[in-house]
Amino acid sequence: MVARKSAFSSEYSWFKGNLHSHSTRSDGKLDPPQVVELYRSNGWDFIAFTEHEFYSYWQELSSDDFLVLPGIEMGLDIPKFGRCHHLLGIHKSGNGAKHLVKAPPAEKDGMAGAQEEIYRLGKEGYLTIYCHPLWSRVEWEDISELRGFTAIEIYNHSSEMENHSGLHLDHWDSFLRRGIKVWGVATDDSHHWMEDYCGGWIMVNAPQLTVADLTEALVAGRFYSSTGPTITDFGLDGDEVYIECSPAKAIHIVTYEPWGRSFYAEPGKSISSAVHRVRGNEIFVRAEVVDSNGKTAWTNPIFLDKKA
Repeated sequence: MVARKSAFSSEYSWFKGNLHSHSTRSDGKLDPPQVVELYRSNGWDFIAFTEHEFYSYWQELSSDDFLVLPGIEMGLDIPKFGRCHHLLGIHKSGNGAKHLVKAPPAEKDGMAGAQEEIYRLGKEGYLTIYCHPLWSRVEWEDISELRGFTAIEIYNHSSEMENHSGLHLDHWDSFLRRGIKVWGVATDDSHHWMEDYCGGWIMVNAPQLTVADLTEALVAGRFYSSTGPTITDFGLDGDEVYIECSPAKAIHIVTYEPWGRSFYAEPGKSISSAVHRVRGNEIFVRAEVVDSNGKTAWTNPIFLDKKA
């Protein structure tokens, strides 16, 4: 009998945060202290300032109950009309993170340029996240060979508010179906010129509210993304995948090959858990929770194929 194995640790705490935000240091409306106060007052535990081509690490704005992560957003063109690559960098320790320093321009464009930026940021101690693929209009052919990045934005609230281009799961699943471990993140990408804040977030399962603990959990995939619902547990119990969550109207178990299953609440009722037996030859399994308002939460995948 295989023991029940959760994707999360019951000994750790949960921290709510936004990995993608802008201030007056790039194209945002609010200055850094105002951004911090907005998120703190709404119950967030951390944010990352990811200014365009500009490193920042506002350590002095952190406190015992709120953490500011060091970050940057890099952008480069794709030699096809209207397409671009954007990458977030989040420093993994804070030690040696740059502050108020302009980044060097990318030396190449296209996928080769994006790959070089992933490598360059990695050498500087930053994990990388691929940004808003639908907003950037990228096709699978534009990113299929990218490697070494930690996650891809599956929901970007600013893009959704701007022109309904915030939700995109296809490229994420394309990586997962090939056994490539890439996590999915929901972010705000807040600029504060409209209500593009506090709409997409991650819940990180970590020992403490520190740069090192949060980024270690990000690299390990020990978090989930949400626009509303709460996920309290997700994992494997023998040959069954299980999920426990806040009241929902639907829970979708997503696998590849496509042998997953959807669970629906009866009219006027809700469900808060689901169990699905896996065959064992799926590459991965992940889950989505949809509440009565249509808001969604996404787990990261559990890989069942030991070669992945």
